[in-house]
Amino acid sequence: MKKILFSAIIAAFPFAGSAALSISQQNAIEDIRHAADMIDATWVACMRGGDGNLYMADTYDTLSGNLSGPSDVWPYTAAIEAHCSILEALEAARELDPDLYGELHDKFTSRLSLLIDNLEYYRGSIILSSYASQRKWQPYAVPRASRKGEADVRGILNVYDDQMWLSRELIRAYRLTGNEEWLQTATHLADYAIDGWDCWRDENGVEYGGITWGPGYNSKHACSNSPLIQPLVWLSEIYSASDETFKTYFRDEENQVKSEMRLRSEYYLEFAEKIYNWQKEKLQHSSGVYWDMMGADNKIITSRGYRQHVDCGAPTGSFFSYNTGTMLAGAAELYSATGNADYRDDLTELAKVSLNKFSKYVRKHGSYEFTTDDTAANGFNTWFNDVLLRAYVDAEPFAGNNSAETAIKSFRTNLEYAFENHNRGNMLPIHLLDGWGNETLTKGFHQYAFASEFAMIALWMIQKENVDASISLIDGSGNLDSLPDDGMIYTLTGISLGKKEKVAPTLPHGLYISAGKKIIL
Repeated sequence: MKKILFSAIIAAFPFAGSAALSISQQNAIEDIRHAADMIDATWVACMRGGDGNLYMADTYDTLSGNLSGPSDVWPYTAAIEAHCSILEALEAARELDPDLYGELHDKFTSRLSLLIDNLEYYRGSIILSSYASQRKWQPYAVPRASRKGEADVRGILNVYDDQMWLSRELIRAYRLTGNEEWLQTATHLADYAIDGWDCWRDENGVEYGGITWGPGYNSKHACSNSPLIQPLVWLSEIYSASDETFKTYFRDEENQVKSEMRLRSEYYLEFAEKIYNWQKEKLQHSSGVYWDMMGADNKIITSRGYRQHVDCGAPTGSFFSYNTGTMLAGAAELYSATGNADYRDDLTELAKVSLNKFSKYVRKHGSYEFTTDDTAANGFNTWFNDVLLRAYVDAEPFAGNNSAETAIKSFRTNLEYAFENHNRGNMLPIHLLDGWGNETLTKGFHQYAFASEFAMIALWMIQKENVDASISLIDGSGNLDSLPDDGMIYTLTGISLGKKEKVAPTLPHGLYISAGKKIIL
């Protein structure tokens, strides 16, 4: 397995800082401060209950201060996401602004721990009969319970996409802190979501595939499949350092229940590709973006202790930005992990079609504005666009066009404009360019999403600046003949092309990097 690292050049050539920061670095520091201000404001306005009973209000009136809530687990996840995003940005900016790091790092690390500890108010236990197993699980419910670990997670009270979003953020939190308990929870949730994969086979012995929306549904949604791709690739990377195995369950070509022991690292990457291929086949529209779902009769049928397959209809629903975003992020992650050029082709095309589908160009601001809801109280497009932005950030280093970079810069333009012109107590309207209008209501869900976007863009700018600086540090040029056969060759943006012996015969003329030198072919 080949891992293509955007940080490949950075690792070889650490950032050569100077007393004066570049414009891009100054902008990144500014965005981190904006993110911090927004997280603080949202924490004060929307977080209630104290450290031992912390919850997030669902809505907040910016004028009266009135609250509703508590929120479901999905919006609560956005609070965890925002804290992970700012901590990642702070780590990247540590040498650029040590005072900023010292001021903010411990505070947001402590709050991240509080958020994850109080996440347990959504957790419960269930013994589930799925397509190929009968096991006990501890997933998270949609609504919050009054006691930790006692949430009702039966039937439609838990859904697989919530577990996927949580797994993603818990992996990020683990990477930031090294907290093994969070990794174990993330792994458990990923395994639980995989258990929702329809492994029954058709008359040709082919798996029907797809993860249902939840154990209480037969419909199969984009949001209950592609969000798992990225966390699975991350888990594959994490477990590649060990030989840990676990028991997996499936149906063979005769539809008999089977189990086998598998390496976690291999299995998770394999399943990430399986989900990606299923969704691309079943839910991609001819325009390139993704349908919302495949509907089905939601009567759950069990026989002999196992859940039975139920046919789904044709793709249907709306085209939401996050469903394309998770496939874009998935393509970037799978290309990074495997080097399969098909994924790079996919992400390049998805970056372009998603920008065209989900945004419009606003000449006055010189940026693309992403479609959102009419009011803050109705719909989820503000957060859906946050998912698309983080996909652009992941895909940009590999994209064969500038659509992802254009989108990222547009997000920043719009956020900065809103922060300067429509700032209400360090909270922003969902219509970033037009302002609040008559609206006074907002959601912590939205504000944490905006803060996360500021932080992710800051991280992206710092990383991009470091790559450019690293390239400028390379002296002289080399000749390919001077490299060993197993020497790795990179593009100027840090993409690994592979070992000399395999890729050299097919490389076009141009500039490359290997062994600390520019290679001219």
